[in-house]
Amino acid sequence: MAQSILLVEDEPWLGELYKKVLHSNGYQVTWCQDVYAAMDCIDDAPPQLIILDLLLPWANGIGLLQGLVSHYDLARIPVIVYSNAVPQDVDQVALRHYGVREVLNKATVTPKQLVSFVKKVLEHEPPKPAH
Repeated sequence: MAQSILLVEDEPWLGELYKKVLHSNGYQVTWCQDVYAAMDCIDDAPPQLIILDLLLPWANGIGLLQGLVSHYDLARIPVIVYSNAVPQDVDQVALRHYGVREVLNKATVTPKQLVSFVKKVLEHEPPKPAH
């Protein structure tokens, strides 16, 4: 069974591109364009990995991270932050508390490199217990 990824990206062309690239590498991808849709998707079927843009409409990705960490079962989902804007005041080490395994810059990381990071994170995660 394919590993499930939740992609949270508001730019339509990037969302389509990442979804296609990840799917072609064997992943089951659900794509959401905002935090509220992402929370609904997580409630319906928690993914094995979240790829999260931080600058999103209506609510930012930091809010989603804070929501995840407040739930024991969801706090264990690994996250790759993939954004053009990681605020200067956000300590990347502190993001580990929120399940963030990698912080990547969209402007410099290619889709192929993103797939490599996804593989790396998923290979180092212990299996999740069945629900």
